[in-house]
Amino acid sequence: MRPLAQIYIRQMRFDEARNKLLSEIEQHFFAGESEVEIVHGIGNYVLRKMVIAELAKLDYVRINSDNYNMNPGSLKVTLLIPDAGLLDSYRG
Repeated sequence: MRPLAQIYIRQMRFDEARNKLLSEIEQHFFAGESEVEIVHGIGNYVLRKMVIAELAKLDYVRINSDNYNMNPGSLKVTLLIPDAGLLDSYRG
C-alpha cells in the first residue's frame, strides 16, 4: 500500500502556503493521486480556513468530512481523477 500523499504547509506564511497548496494539489491531480492529506497545523486555523476556501473553488477536489481524522492539524481530500485517457489529454 502506498503512503498517503501530503502537502505540508504548516508554519508557512499565508501567501506562501496558498501558492504551495495550489501548485502541489495540481501536481498530485496530474500524477493521478486520488487522496491527499494537507498538513496545516493547529494554531488559530488561519491556514485551515484558507485551504477550505481555496479548495472549494476547485471542482476536482472534495474535502473528506465524513471520515474521522485523528490529526486536527490536517485535512484529507479526495481528488476526482478522470480516466487515464482524459487525464492524458489534460497533460498534453
